[in-house]
Amino acid sequence: MRAAANPAGEAAPRRAGGRRRAPRARPLRLRWLAAAIVLTALPFAYPLFRPDLVGGPLPGAAGVMGLLGALAMWWQVLLGARQVSARFSADRGRLVTAHVWLGAGGAFLVLLHPLLEMVVDRHGPVYLVAFDFTWVESTHTSLGRLALLMFVLVWLSSTLLRALARHRLWQRVHYLSYPVVALVFLHAYGIGTFLAELPWLRAYWLGLAAAFAGVALWRVVSPLRAARYRLAGVRRAAGGVTVYRLRGTGVHPLPGQFCHLRTALLERSHPFSVVRARDGELVFAIKDAGPFTARLRELPLGATVLVDGPYGTFTREAQLAAGPVVLVAGGIGITPFVELALRHPDAVLFHAGRHPSDLGSRLGPRYHFAHPDERRLSAARVAGHAPGDAAYFVCGGPGFVTGMVRDLRAHGVPAGRLFSERFEW
Repeated sequence: MRAAANPAGEAAPRRAGGRRRAPRARPLRLRWLAAAIVLTALPFAYPLFRPDLVGGPLPGAAGVMGLLGALAMWWQVLLGARQVSARFSADRGRLVTAHVWLGAGGAFLVLLHPLLEMVVDRHGPVYLVAFDFTWVESTHTSLGRLALLMFVLVWLSSTLLRALARHRLWQRVHYLSYPVVALVFLHAYGIGTFLAELPWLRAYWLGLAAAFAGVALWRVVSPLRAARYRLAGVRRAAGGVTVYRLRGTGVHPLPGQFCHLRTALLERSHPFSVVRARDGELVFAIKDAGPFTARLRELPLGATVLVDGPYGTFTREAQLAAGPVVLVAGGIGITPFVELALRHPDAVLFHAGRHPSDLGSRLGPRYHFAHPDERRLSAARVAGHAPGDAAYFVCGGPGFVTGMVRDLRAHGVPAGRLFSERFEW
């Protein structure tokens, strides 16, 4: 992507003095990330050829599985911290996908390691939960057991219990990933035979530990670096939606990207799509959905709102698309598409919701609305109105996005021309 004016007609933002802001990173290609993960794992392959250091092939495999499991968690934490992973790519959706894949693979390795150790030492299942802090080696072993129990809790909350847990509870449990990785580093450094016998591998392990500490520190202090915007306007719209205008500097999203907002430094942030961004003003259309949106509505004009971002790239891809663009929105999911639909002359917008958008009067026949009580927005209807070479962009609630993407794929839309945005996992 060049720094010149983009195909949608919006010039790249300028800094003071007339200099153009550097373009954001290109969307992440998962094969490049996979290559980076493999490269960081290569040092742990060497011990597989030195089973003599630990007494045989099975103990060697157990040790390597533990090191690789720790590396998978290290990468998972790195990609989970948006403030850090955004340095690699603004494509939050693909980063989240990679995070989920690493969670699945890492869980296998993390759980396999203690089971192999149990077999090697000829212990029963009690070995996995027998805590003993009375001497040095048992203390380091117990740190690994504590990490294992915490990891199981995180894994269960993200898989089997994800549908039952509220998002806030799930997120707080997910924060246990940080102490889990810290405990794993301490456990392996204190008891890992390979690390004790191979000084270069121990140095590499300490380098990974230092990088993890840096990521954790960066995440803690990142709210201090958020841009401070002033609430310049509030307007109520149909369907329980409030339109907010924020004025300030420091954040330059493209149409359809999203930012995280806070009303206080120590408050949990929430992601919202940017409706419009120009001349130092950010516009958000936010639906009433919980305590945070209630606090946001109570802010007086002139109040400070912390803005972190921007993130997301799938609507940027729509701006770069040479052919027709089909935008499919569920409810408030229309917000990333507002300015994009107006700027892209080939964009067709399908909107499912309780209230039609005022975009209808501006887009004319390019706007298709479906009320859930009258006519369901089906993938067949969407695909039937779209040219064969169209690119599809879907945004809305998790259920809407999952169902629409699945149905569009069933109607023959190739995966390479089907995009969906994900704020978080």
